Amino acid sequence: MTLLTAERTEAPARRRRWSPRTRELVLLTLGSLALAVVMTWPTLADPWRTIPGDLTDPLFSAWEIGWYGHAVLHRPGGLFDANIYWPLPRTGVFSDTLLGLAPLGIGVSGMADTLFRYNVAYVLAAAFNFAGAYLLARQLGCGRIGAAVAGAAFAYTPWRISHAIHLNILMSGAIPLSIALLLRGHGIGRGPWDPARGRPWAAFAGWALAAWQVSLGFAIGLPFVYVLMVLGVAAVIAWLIVQRPRIPRRIVLADLAGGALFAGVTLSLASVFMRVAKDHPEVAATRTAQVLEYFSPPWRGLWAAPEHSLVWGRLTAGARAGIEWPIEATLLPGLIVVLAGLLGLVVTIWSRATRIWLAVAVVASVVAALGTTFAEGKMTWLPARELLPGVEALRTSGRLIMYAVLVLGLLAAGAITRLARHRRLRPFLLAVPLLVCAEGLSTVPHPEVPPPPAALAHAKGPVLILPAYKQDSLSLIWSTDGFRPQVNGYASFTPGMISEVVRITESFPSSLSIDYLRRMGVREVIIDRRRAQGTVFEPAAERPVRGLPVERRDLGDSVLYRLL
Repeated sequence: MTLLTAERTEAPARRRRWSPRTRELVLLTLGSLALAVVMTWPTLADPWRTIPGDLTDPLFSAWEIGWYGHAVLHRPGGLFDANIYWPLPRTGVFSDTLLGLAPLGIGVSGMADTLFRYNVAYVLAAAFNFAGAYLLARQLGCGRIGAAVAGAAFAYTPWRISHAIHLNILMSGAIPLSIALLLRGHGIGRGPWDPARGRPWAAFAGWALAAWQVSLGFAIGLPFVYVLMVLGVAAVIAWLIVQRPRIPRRIVLADLAGGALFAGVTLSLASVFMRVAKDHPEVAATRTAQVLEYFSPPWRGLWAAPEHSLVWGRLTAGARAGIEWPIEATLLPGLIVVLAGLLGLVVTIWSRATRIWLAVAVVASVVAALGTTFAEGKMTWLPARELLPGVEALRTSGRLIMYAVLVLGLLAAGAITRLARHRRLRPFLLAVPLLVCAEGLSTVPHPEVPPPPAALAHAKGPVLILPAYKQDSLSLIWSTDGFRPQVNGYASFTPGMISEVVRITESFPSSLSIDYLRRMGVREVIIDRRRAQGTVFEPAAERPVRGLPVERRDLGDSVLYRLL
């Protein structure tokens, strides 16, 4: 009898561990990952040799993941003093930082391993985006099918295909998920606001996740900071309107701790970026109103899709024609989510007031995304650049279309949830998230990354690879085998030092260039014959060095020079 009783009590315990919410989270995790593998294919077909997009920004992001993982273990006190653009300091923040992805880079060893870590991050970004928007919709009271529409819209909008080369833009799932956690932490969603239903752990986790999003760079992080400020003000106003319900002390403490963490991360990273901007006047040239105007999308960008969109690429080629920088100016959210979002203004679970605010949010996001195209920016970006700290550093307004897509997804989720109450419609409604995903199918290329020149295996650094380019992403991915110091680099601006190096080393191996590099502290110079073809370095690789203070070693595809 005792054994039988024990078995009967254990069975309900097992059932309680697998509650409906737990099962949903498990299925969401597995489903998001499986969908991401399919939607980003062939990213994981050969992840040790290829990379999605091209051989520019993706290689830089891959190097960042590897560098921060390496620095966490080996140089925790010099996280931002990276091995590139040697000997300049804080070169790790010459562009947006992917510090938050450092765990993925721990233990990285060489180019193939680094590419694998990046490709995994690329797939995880899509899964995270889907899951984050899904959970936000669920927290606000949407059904599973409606939430799937919101997740699919946020993760696989045609707009995201433009940014296949920008992992810092793709990895934005923490935005909706942190908002969902903050709402849950304060008892908001799935019914009337009731602080007693709040969860302190969720409130703190929301702030922590928001801080993590900021650690992936200010291109997405800074607008998110201001979005959280707007939501905070809205929450205070709502709290006053509903007669100031008592907030449990534990939630207040969680907010204080989480808010302090969020502010600390944001201000700490901002201070490093400000120091770089102060030390390098070249940064100012990338932050002018003229640069913002150049990157501001035209109106037709709202219905233009990137060329690699499988569904919309050719169909919107006319709208895309003439756009100088289509990566930042093709903003098509997707036809299905727009139509479902418009339906959500009429048939929905949202109240009239909620619908109005969601519609206002969509319009505001679109206006912000247009940059100086809307009213020449006189009512939006230009005053914001003067009044709001850090906004002058933002030059790519089109990325703010992300918030319009997120809110359109929530409007669509409200409509689908309302329609799903009719059981006969549910089988047909399941096709909606699939159609949204179909619009996100792409033909993004996955080029193979060239292997490093043989001479690099014999270099200890500091090293300069010739031909020298002001922006050299290949040299970064090659440096992940030990992260030896190198003069070559890649960033969002061109440091004056590298411009001078490029100019002087065009005569290498001459006495002038050798003396210049020796004074810098460079120990080795490599001429990569593959990239030297057709340049002044093609004959230079064969030039004799008798009488010069160097040792020359021919290694087939490259030549290694040791400066004496």
